[in-house]
Amino acid sequence: MKRASHRRSSFAHGRWVWLCALLLLPVAVSGCQRAASGLLGSSAADNAEAVLIALSEARAWQRRADLLLLDGDLPGAILSVEEVLQVPFPANTPEAEDVRLDAYLRLARLQLRVGGPDAEERALAAVESGRKLATRDSFFRAHLENAAADVYRARGERVTDPAAKRTAQQQELEAHERHIAIDKRLLRALLNLPPEPTKGDGR
Repeated sequence: MKRASHRRSSFAHGRWVWLCALLLLPVAVSGCQRAASGLLGSSAADNAEAVLIALSEARAWQRRADLLLLDGDLPGAILSVEEVLQVPFPANTPEAEDVRLDAYLRLARLQLRVGGPDAEERALAAVESGRKLATRDSFFRAHLENAAADVYRARGERVTDPAAKRTAQQQELEAHERHIAIDKRLLRALLNLPPEPTKGDGR
């Protein structure tokens, strides 16, 4: 149990490092944006400021959820994370997708903490909403599959019917395979490696 708690804490820390980087990046360049606003026009400067404000609001909702969890208010924490999905961003900003995928990921994990078959279905619904939102491979997209795997593992531990247990274990395996496939594509793209040969490719 301590090991699982440590994994959740480590993942939460990593998530916040990434989101804080998203939040601080516009601050680092805001001086340049102000200096260049006369050349770029006020619209671009306004969009940059809007992204910064949206990231700040999303971070505040997530922190509010953290505090509610410390107080044992799991339903309140879920409602706070749902508010992240309502934060408006300028159109076509990649930060919006990352923030919303992270929110769906956290919602899935929070629903899983509620426990029971209905909560598992709500967790899987959050994962599926994130899948539909995603337009590209990313850290957050990959970890949606990790959350799905956690749901199927919990289901496999909960059910007693042998066939249902085997089904849940197979679904967990498939979710891990999707997670691995996304990570492989991301790493190959980031490291400028050629795509993996497809199965049956003789090269």
